[in-house]
Amino acid sequence: MRRQPLGRMVVWGVLILSGALLVGGVEAQQAATTHTIFMNAVEFKGSTTTGKLAPPSANPAELSKGYVLKAPGEADKNAPDQWEVASYTFTPGFITVRQGDTVALSTFVVNGDKHEVAVLAPDGQIVMPQATWTRGQEYRVSFVADKVGTYHLSCATHAPTMTASILVLPR
Repeated sequence: MRRQPLGRMVVWGVLILSGALLVGGVEAQQAATTHTIFMNAVEFKGSTTTGKLAPPSANPAELSKGYVLKAPGEADKNAPDQWEVASYTFTPGFITVRQGDTVALSTFVVNGDKHEVAVLAPDGQIVMPQATWTRGQEYRVSFVADKVGTYHLSCATHAPTMTASILVLPR
């Protein structure tokens, strides 16, 4: 008969320990953390010739400051039938964090001579005032994502294509 109380004590001990570990794990998941995100400011380019594909009838630069068209004869003076399109962007362009987490962006500017960059909170409040970022430089921005919603890292020079969204989920 003594084995039965010992067996119950073992079962209760295992249950209590499991519960403590589960609660500890949940609390650990709930703790705010720092996310260091390495990004690049890049320009994607594509080119072809009029013999393969006609250039767009509308200038993409009229759709977005982030698009560039070099018409036939402009892309390469030695190849008058070659044309080129380009688009500026941040990569990665989408990040997800939890409310209260710190977002540490480390962005290296690969393409584009100059970018006018800012970070806005979901309510439109300025998190990082507009600053000029230039090619070949690394820029670091850090902030606490205290509001649920989408923060926006954007370049006014190449908007609306050159943006990154930081989605903040409730904790």
